Amino acid sequence: MPQYVQDSLNLYDAVLFLQGLGNTVALCLLGLGLGTLIALFVGLARASHFRWLSWPAGLYIEIIRDSPLLMQLYLVFFALPLLGLQVPIFVAGVATLMVNASAFMAEIVRAGIQSVGRDQWDAARGLGMGYPQVMRWVVMPQAFRVMIPPGVGLLIGLIKDSSIISVISYLELTRVGQILTEKTFLSFQVFGIVAALYFVLCYPLSRLALYVERRLKVGG
Repeated sequence: MPQYVQDSLNLYDAVLFLQGLGNTVALCLLGLGLGTLIALFVGLARASHFRWLSWPAGLYIEIIRDSPLLMQLYLVFFALPLLGLQVPIFVAGVATLMVNASAFMAEIVRAGIQSVGRDQWDAARGLGMGYPQVMRWVVMPQAFRVMIPPGVGLLIGLIKDSSIISVISYLELTRVGQILTEKTFLSFQVFGIVAALYFVLCYPLSRLALYVERRLKVGG
């Protein structure tokens, strides 16, 4: 075996794993957080009875949901510089996950809004509430309950999909696995640890989603 190849993992490699784990968490939390802000507006527009609002929102959702995440990453990271916009690797990763999450989250928002019965809308209007008040005090508190379980599921999917960001050499969890595999040739051990770390991130979230869903059924 060449001298530059390690025959085992060391403390430095453990630190690298933790760095990749932290970067993955940062990517996903920022991507979902910013994506949710966009999704609130897109979801409200999608649920609107005004076609000039719902149609563009629906088109945005379909374009993003029906195109590969990898292609979206390439467009952000490689196409934007052609327009004179230089995008740092981390920003490109967050922006890609943000746009992708916003389309899926917008449909969750729409479904949550439409789950509120029409009678509650009419009752709130009968009390003299305007549209913003109805949304703020009647619709969104109930819609939020419906949105939590699929929202957590979306975060789990985003954590796994974030491995795509490794293709632009950002040091997230999968990229760390690639680097250490090239350095040690211990592919089974390295990616076993990578898989375990993804599991550590995703499993508690999946249990949380299940717990919240059960609590909502009991309380609903």
